[in-house]
Amino acid sequence: MVNRDRQLNKRRFLGFVFLCSFIFFTWFTHVPLMRNIATAQTADISQQVEQGVKSYEAGDIRGAIETWQKALDAYKKADNAKNAAIVSENLARAYQQLDDTKEAIAFFNEAITYYGAAKNLLQVGRILTELAQTYNNQGQARKAISLLCSNKFDIKSDKKQHCEANSALQIAFTNKDSHTEVVGFGILGEALRLVGNYDLAIQYLEDAAKVKDSGYEILINNSLGNVYVNLGQLWYIRAKSAEQTNGDKAGEFQQNAIEDFNKSIKYFNSSLELAHKQNNFLGQLQALLNTIQVSYRSHDFNLIPSATIDDKIREAVSLIDKVTDSSTKAYMAIDLALLPSDFKITSSITQCSKIGELGKLSKTESINILNQAITISKKIKNSRVESYAYGALGHFWECQGDEAQALKYTKQALIAADQKLAAKDSLYLWEWQAGRILKKQNQEKESLEAYQRAFKTLEAIRSDIITSTRDVQFDFRDVVQPLYRELAEFQLQQILQASMKSDISKSGASDALETIDSLKLAELQNYFGGDCIVNVLNPQRVDEIVDKNTAVLSSIIFDDKIALLLTLPPRKTQPGGTLVRWVQASNKILQKEELQKQIQAFQKSLISGQGRPDGYDRTLASQLYDLIIRPFVKDFKAANIKTLVFVQDGFLRSIPMAALFDTQAQEYLIQQYAVGTTPSIRLTLPKSSDRHLEKALVLGLTKAAIIDRQEFQALDYAEKEIEAVKQVFPNSIFFIDAKFAPETLRTELGNKNIFPIVHIVSHAQFGTIPEDTFIITGNNRKLTISELEDALSNLRGKANALELLVLTACQTALGDDRATLGLAGVALQVGVKSAVASLWSVQDKSTALLIEEFYRNLKKPGMTKVEALRQAQIKMIKLTGEESEFASPAFWSPFILIGNWV
Repeated sequence: MVNRDRQLNKRRFLGFVFLCSFIFFTWFTHVPLMRNIATAQTADISQQVEQGVKSYEAGDIRGAIETWQKALDAYKKADNAKNAAIVSENLARAYQQLDDTKEAIAFFNEAITYYGAAKNLLQVGRILTELAQTYNNQGQARKAISLLCSNKFDIKSDKKQHCEANSALQIAFTNKDSHTEVVGFGILGEALRLVGNYDLAIQYLEDAAKVKDSGYEILINNSLGNVYVNLGQLWYIRAKSAEQTNGDKAGEFQQNAIEDFNKSIKYFNSSLELAHKQNNFLGQLQALLNTIQVSYRSHDFNLIPSATIDDKIREAVSLIDKVTDSSTKAYMAIDLALLPSDFKITSSITQCSKIGELGKLSKTESINILNQAITISKKIKNSRVESYAYGALGHFWECQGDEAQALKYTKQALIAADQKLAAKDSLYLWEWQAGRILKKQNQEKESLEAYQRAFKTLEAIRSDIITSTRDVQFDFRDVVQPLYRELAEFQLQQILQASMKSDISKSGASDALETIDSLKLAELQNYFGGDCIVNVLNPQRVDEIVDKNTAVLSSIIFDDKIALLLTLPPRKTQPGGTLVRWVQASNKILQKEELQKQIQAFQKSLISGQGRPDGYDRTLASQLYDLIIRPFVKDFKAANIKTLVFVQDGFLRSIPMAALFDTQAQEYLIQQYAVGTTPSIRLTLPKSSDRHLEKALVLGLTKAAIIDRQEFQALDYAEKEIEAVKQVFPNSIFFIDAKFAPETLRTELGNKNIFPIVHIVSHAQFGTIPEDTFIITGNNRKLTISELEDALSNLRGKANALELLVLTACQTALGDDRATLGLAGVALQVGVKSAVASLWSVQDKSTALLIEEFYRNLKKPGMTKVEALRQAQIKMIKLTGEESEFASPAFWSPFILIGNWV
């Protein structure tokens, strides 16, 4: 349903070009015949309108706009609402053809105003529907839903909802306008698909399909096919996540993915069959390319034979010349020309297939088709299409290894993209592309400048990109993420080369930190599929927030190495700054794969240490200490550092840093420093507060549970942990077992009670995606991240709330850095100042001991949260007698403090 021409605003230029976008027709292709407007005005105005029509039909869109604008001014002056409405409507569509959405929206709103004044409610409903589609194309699906039905529409509900009186659909119902009704259902279904409510999207699209001979059958089938592709992709991702957390569900999820992919193929085949019957070449090309895209997404299941796909590609190529020139055709041509030979390619516009296998088409075919797209863009005078076509051709030559040709066309793409900033959302792609090409040409200064411009542009539009369709989150990681990492690596290399030293302290390191911190913020926003995190951003840079005894140690993972960046506070004898070192072993830079293997072995040794009387092997702990901590020990001592805050990257997030071991001092890291963590400095405000920790809301599960056929053992010592909380906070409120339910939490937090602490004693699982992230409640139920967020959001804005969220008995998928991202993000997502949680499940008897000590420390005047946890962990280390087994870091090190460490 979303017009291919304008879909690019939200996703076309995100870099998700091939596997994450779909081919759509617009639901509105007509331009009202201006010749039929009332001609009571002067002949000159009628002639202007007529001339505008001729210009439009001849492809001179700008000429039509200039002429119609004069006519509109005349109609306004004559107070002719009826004709002003028609001209405004057509001006809106003309601007749509130029992808000038801002002007299009303005004129659609003018048309609505004038049609309302002319008492033409039928047309008001139609224009509202078309305006809704425009917002959909911009990725503003919620705005579209509001116009179509209601601004109170519950996008999470699985039931169809009543539409308000002044909404597009209600106007259509009242006036028995079946045309607008079908279109409205279709666009509403597409909007719901974009916000991730696939089940409800299907219901509305099936309502549209019930209207026989509507003329929109091809569109409806394609839209339903796209919904089922999204569902298939989601099930596929969940299957991969379940392999880490619940193997029994992996097979079921995989089967669901196959079923939904097959349904999408069926709908696309139906569209193709209808398009053949109607001799609709554009419809045929649309259905063919959508089917080809499904084959890429479902490649692991081999649902469509390779020979069949090859035939469809050849058929699509043969259709190009038969389709009428338009921006839609141009984008289809580009997708076709850049079809990758490698099914693992997630974006054909930023990644290259294997050398010698550059695409499904021949080199000559690809060049000809891309040049044809450029010709079309010039003919229709659409700078956005022109920019994209030139950029695609530049990327083609980049993949061929011809930097001169690649740079030539990339520069032309930049020129086209910069026209009135009409294609700003593609600008970052071409600046990034120019940066890559210039770097290969050894033009490092120019390359770095191009990378920096790309970064600046991407930051400006990042929220729009990463809050789009949730199912592209992995493509975001694989496609957009490299720009941040490549720039950060470039920044570090530049200053390292300038200093000719292995470590430095210059402003360039801070720039690299800002770059990678922006990536981590983007990852969190993308993981949760929302932008509410943006509202709590700390504008300060990392070097501006460290206090006199705190250092921040950040890590950045690159393709072949890992950088460690230490930010120190200023001292009397030396200003603060950032030191940079590569992770090295025996004066040799360590490959990231080597470090990852060591970390995985370290985790496994700790977890297995829970059942061993001798604890675990300290060898791995000391090796990691020497790699990560020892290079900075002298700097720590010189700056009198007492607290280390880690901002880890990727797989480094899952390291229990407190357990690293210093063989020289025979101490764990936690015995030397308090240890905190945060996924992003800009999401953390290290500010002390006047804490009045008098009570907590305690939610607990003591009994065994079965969730999704996975058994979770009874927490035998949960009652002891709950009792420990009661001893420290006697005024607390408790909901245990059956009383612990999602609705209980929501109701209790919705009351006037203020709970500075929410303590949850239960199994929790943090999966690769939020759907597989939940806390187990009573009666074998789940509290999802979304439900937790909704409940805790009631505490926002209340005095002294919410200071701390504590989750015990958690279970994070080992080896999956996105799972740990979810663990860190759950607190920050709901505006909690700090959180304490564990990286893996721990025997609850030891947890009760640690938590009780942590809370007692926390109530001491002047005790920071991170120091309170440190003292509790040190006490565990010193346990003797029957409890001496809990001295092993297997029991205390997985507990980490996230967020505000003060």
